[in-house]
Amino acid sequence: MKGRRILRTLLFPAALVTLMLPARALAAQLKAADIVHGTYYIEVRLSFDKRPSYDESFRYDPDRYLLTLNATKSALSARRLKELGTVGDNLLTRISVYKGGENLQLGFYLNQAVRPLISPAENTLSLRFYTALRAELLMQLADGVSLTEKSSVYQGANVTLYIVRVDPQAAVALFSASADRYDGKTRLRTPASFARREGALAVINGGFFGKHGEHLTTLVEDGIMRASGVYPTRPMLVVTTAGQALIGRFGVVTALRFNGKSLPVNAKNYPFESGKVIVYDRAYPLESLPQQAMFYYLVRQGKLSYFSTNTKGLTLGAGELLLATDIMPEVNPLKQVPDGAAVELETRITDASGQTVQAASAIGGAPMLVENGAVEISVAEDKVRSDVAKSERSRTAVGVTPSGQLILAVVKEEEDAGFSGMTLKALANLLIAEGAVTAVNLDGGGSSAIVVAGQVLNTAEGAQRPVANVLVVKEKPRPKPAPQPATR
Repeated sequence: MKGRRILRTLLFPAALVTLMLPARALAAQLKAADIVHGTYYIEVRLSFDKRPSYDESFRYDPDRYLLTLNATKSALSARRLKELGTVGDNLLTRISVYKGGENLQLGFYLNQAVRPLISPAENTLSLRFYTALRAELLMQLADGVSLTEKSSVYQGANVTLYIVRVDPQAAVALFSASADRYDGKTRLRTPASFARREGALAVINGGFFGKHGEHLTTLVEDGIMRASGVYPTRPMLVVTTAGQALIGRFGVVTALRFNGKSLPVNAKNYPFESGKVIVYDRAYPLESLPQQAMFYYLVRQGKLSYFSTNTKGLTLGAGELLLATDIMPEVNPLKQVPDGAAVELETRITDASGQTVQAASAIGGAPMLVENGAVEISVAEDKVRSDVAKSERSRTAVGVTPSGQLILAVVKEEEDAGFSGMTLKALANLLIAEGAVTAVNLDGGGSSAIVVAGQVLNTAEGAQRPVANVLVVKEKPRPKPAPQPATR
């Protein structure tokens, strides 16, 4: 009897196990795959009717992260599958979805070996691929002015980004400065030289320039139009006479007024282009202009007269101007002006509605990077070569946030030290992540530089490149305290 009871006890659990074995598991269904682009990551969010179990693996050549979803089917449309096959992100290029037996396999094709951080929820899996390992160092330069140094990884290489933020209420002067500002003749100088002479909190390099120190983008210094390009509108940073920083596409109006008439002038202090009328003052290197097949006119004591077909031996005095045009009569609009006529040169910056902007300073750049909080790179419109836009190089840019805060950004590049630059698209996305709603690219590559508190933080090609102009942030003098009455 005792033995039978033991036998029954042993057999019952086995029978119970057999009875409790589940039927074949019902398949889960992948219903959606959404992609979210973050500042330092790209995230893929998978939605199911019920969340399946999964396995991970990694393969190389190319780098491919594999996610196997067990007992899962796909309900993704053919259109969505095609979109996943062309993600085109700098890190994640495409996602493949294919059936492997009873399982569903997702292949994530990567430009570098990065495993995702997986966050499961009730019926979702979120896979976050980090594009950067980030470290930040914040330094307060003055009330309302800060420097942030960010170290990260971009495209598998080290990247250092310097961000100077200037609050709209900060007690600082923000202005453009040209190399000849201090002696009237030096056409190129290092950013460190600018910083020393100004006693600046921060200096970044400015607009593009030529080998003779010609300003190739608009420059307004101390309220005076120093130079303008030949294009009717160009991206630029404008600091108004009220101290407000504006970024956008602005117009530049230059005209010669005589006898109640107005003759358009294409540019000021810009290298001569055929078919244009360009005006020059004493700051421009006249020897760099064409020395034949030209008509040059002088404005002296407010009167215009023909000068010569070349500029040999010419030195302009204070207030004197030189106008250049082609020698062919049909493309010489200056023939409308009587010899010896009294003339006046007008230059001003205008907004989109044509209204004059009272600019104390301005620095032009190209292309626009951000407009209305979105990436808007105007490469074709601003005549920027596509290879320049797509290359990874040191960059300098400025942006403005919704509150009016100005962002000065420099991406460090030192190939020998393993620091990589960025494409313009990556720079635009980075500025948006920093809060910019508008942003413009300034001169980059070997010119890209930032000097903070007298320290040079970026030398893109191993040494500072002398530049023609910079943007200066300088602390305003503190008001002296009122004298206190003497007490006994």
